Amino acid sequence: MSEVVPHLQEGYAVLAELWCSPQDADLEDARRRAGAWLPDLHSVDPEAGGALARFLQHDIAEDEYISLFELDPRCALYVGSHTFEEPTTCAKAGVSDRNGYMIELLGIYRHLGLSPAGGELPDYLPMMVEFLALTAGSDDPVRDKLIREYLLPYLPPLRAKLEELHSPYQYLLDASARLMEREVAPTASGEGHA
Repeated sequence: MSEVVPHLQEGYAVLAELWCSPQDADLEDARRRAGAWLPDLHSVDPEAGGALARFLQHDIAEDEYISLFELDPRCALYVGSHTFEEPTTCAKAGVSDRNGYMIELLGIYRHLGLSPAGGELPDYLPMMVEFLALTAGSDDPVRDKLIREYLLPYLPPLRAKLEELHSPYQYLLDASARLMEREVAPTASGEGHA
């Protein structure tokens, strides 16, 4: 049986903040909170704790973040954009696989009582991780479905791109993914954690 990570809600909340732009988040506070939560994470998952510690060793400048993730991004934080082929016309956008993925995500969010804010697309990683913080502790199987079917399978292409770019965000993604995997890992009774 895998051990549940202490302070799961705080963990997801701080990870979500670390994914945000330095101009949109109080990064110093998020880094301090991450450092305070790190022993909890490391105690149950040394690999995840090590990945988060490696990320925290890097200071990310706002212009570096913008170059990597915003404007003309080298690596978009929209998880579906790394898996689904972008439509070439507006007509094809409505029937694209990514569009179907995002419609399903919206249905999951509505079921969990959540709604994307700020005009973000449903597959925006910082928002998805924030939603995991807001729903931490829920035993709703739809939350597990969000992690198992709509997050974890879509992270490897994003991870590969971050690694290709030699970005320290690859470590933040590793810590985020390990936390999600640990949460939904089968227990001795055959059920995942919520």
